[in-house]
Amino acid sequence: MKRLLLNITRYFLPILFVSYLVSFTCFPHVHVVGGLTIVHSHPFKKGVVHNHSTAELLQIHFLSHLMTDDVAVVFALSLFTPFFLSLLLGRSQYARYHSLCQGVVGLRAPPVIHFSIL
Repeated sequence: MKRLLLNITRYFLPILFVSYLVSFTCFPHVHVVGGLTIVHSHPFKKGVVHNHSTAELLQIHFLSHLMTDDVAVVFALSLFTPFFLSLLLGRSQYARYHSLCQGVVGLRAPPVIHFSIL
């Protein structure tokens, strides 16, 4: 089950990101509601006027704005920084090498020609 979830996530997240990027780049438009300008993007037919309900405009507002205080940012960084450093520094301890024969690591340096000058 975990493997299936990982396979689905492997393809779903890049597709979601690319579709968001295409929508954001290709379909931006403006609505003026009560003197307030709202800029957002989603696929729509050009030349056809479309409107959004108040609930949709509120949802657009809440999805496109993130407000936080300093404590939340410091807390998030205090959790992220040690995790990121442990990934960077701890990676070399768990290095695995693939070999044709079990128990034999066939890594070697490239050939070198050494000229000695006497």
